[in-house]
Amino acid sequence: METTFLPVLFALATAFAFAVSTVLVRVGVQESSPLVALVVTMAVNVVVLWTLSVVQYDVHINLWAWRWFILAGVFAPALGRLANYVGIQRVGVNLVSPITNMNPLVSVFLAIALLGERLTLSGYGGVLLAVGGGVVLSTVRGDGEIQVRKTDLLYPVFGAVTYGSVQIFRKLGTRLVAEPTIGAAVNLTTSFVLVTLGLAVTGRLETFSTSNRDLLTFGAAGIVSSLGLASLYTALSLGNVTIVTPIFNASPLFVFLLTGLFFREDELFSRRVIVGTVGIVAGVVVLTMST
Repeated sequence: METTFLPVLFALATAFAFAVSTVLVRVGVQESSPLVALVVTMAVNVVVLWTLSVVQYDVHINLWAWRWFILAGVFAPALGRLANYVGIQRVGVNLVSPITNMNPLVSVFLAIALLGERLTLSGYGGVLLAVGGGVVLSTVRGDGEIQVRKTDLLYPVFGAVTYGSVQIFRKLGTRLVAEPTIGAAVNLTTSFVLVTLGLAVTGRLETFSTSNRDLLTFGAAGIVSSLGLASLYTALSLGNVTIVTPIFNASPLFVFLLTGLFFREDELFSRRVIVGTVGIVAGVVVLTMST
């Protein structure tokens, strides 16, 4: 009983932590920029993940063994996270979270095309559910003062594609690096260094500023998401992927709960948003359980 309960508990903690982190970013980007949110949350992630890695493992620098995680870091989480944060600022977290959560579809199709993996009949059913939910969300027009431009939905779509694509690199990386927190730390560090260099080269680092309140908000988001990653790795180490993955992919439902409690007037809660979100979450759960 305990061996089943613990991974479920940690997976639920992961889903809740990711939801809290996303909602905190939603609070911060109301007056600050998505780029500031990106840099602060990633900096916190890097510190926390390397701390966990050093505490848990005997870390030795091996760039060749880390190559797949480094390559993944060129694309995500920096690009995917920035796209999501811009989307949150423009259309709200209730739309961005479920669309981004469709990233397993990208991973599965790339795994089939590039790695020769197979998909079961129930897996295809999950794909149809998730795609159907995405189609429903794409028809959302807004409610009252909250209006949705279709072009703004491209940001979370890009985030989903980016996150889903780099999973192939990460999967290849786990064959060379058995310690998941080290792989994640290398991945985040690569993205963070590239973003910082980009800001320095373009001169934007000199004008980089935000209020202390937003800095604390983004810092808290980074800490919570780091705890979510640690909880995820713990869940995966204690239980099967088929149990853990569907649970933490239900994070958009926790987002709904939090925004319903604290941002009821500033987020979309239309029937289409709810139906689309449930369709995506259900599809992803079926898909991940069948792979």
